[in-house]
Amino acid sequence: MTIKDLGGFTSAGELLGRSQPAISLQIKKLETLLNTQIFLRGSSLELTEDGEYLYGAAKQLLEINDRVISRMGGDSVSGKVRLGIPNDFELAFLPKALRNLTRTYPNIMVEVDCDISKSIYQRFQKNLYDICLVMEPEKENESRDGRDYRLDQLVWVMNHEGLVEESTLPLVTYPQGCIYRAMLESRLEQIARPYRVAYTSPSLLGILSAVEEGLGLTAMASSVVPSHFTAAKETAQLPALGAVSIGLYYREHELSVATRHVLDFLRAGLANLAPPSMLGGR
Repeated sequence: MTIKDLGGFTSAGELLGRSQPAISLQIKKLETLLNTQIFLRGSSLELTEDGEYLYGAAKQLLEINDRVISRMGGDSVSGKVRLGIPNDFELAFLPKALRNLTRTYPNIMVEVDCDISKSIYQRFQKNLYDICLVMEPEKENESRDGRDYRLDQLVWVMNHEGLVEESTLPLVTYPQGCIYRAMLESRLEQIARPYRVAYTSPSLLGILSAVEEGLGLTAMASSVVPSHFTAAKETAQLPALGAVSIGLYYREHELSVATRHVLDFLRAGLANLAPPSMLGGR
């Protein structure tokens, strides 16, 4: 199921904490056991007819497993977990992750706080959160567990293409301190492209509403761009913005049982964010 959901053996291995060869070997053993081919090997990883049947059956089996765990063991796990998360991700994957968590562990309470990444990380350092998710510039040397972060391209987002032709580029941004804003302004200044901050909002809905009304362009991680917006192509007037690291921070030695369960669901949500190829556009 994980291979199908994530679209590849390597990404499935990263989520499951196993190497790509180990995942491939498991599939080969399963195919031998069932005397059938599960995946079509080619340019794209697709399920065979038997594979589609097996996928549906596996999904039912795992749902039964979740209900059993919830009934027999999930209720015994309880606790409060404090989570800080950037505004953009409160819609991208958090509701689904928390819904899945609540179904399996109904007595784990998650307190969620949304803000810009800089503020979230500062509060984490003051021990105000058990786990936080933050966006940062791509690091040259990343030492974290591969399940705890992913790299994503920062892309221009707009609702009216004519904005690009304006002599002074209108921007819709979060307040000062937001990584999006810092990277936007830095790149535009590097190419001497005139710009103005036309609209500032601390909320995701405020940003999206302003962009939808054509007040300006903004920037977002490609995996969280709403499908009805245009992810603009890079041009001389709209330079490449670079990559951001979207990652989890926590204190390993302080993790409670409840916090570890929340961490597992957040890792799954992070791994399942839509890849750039799934972006909508006009």
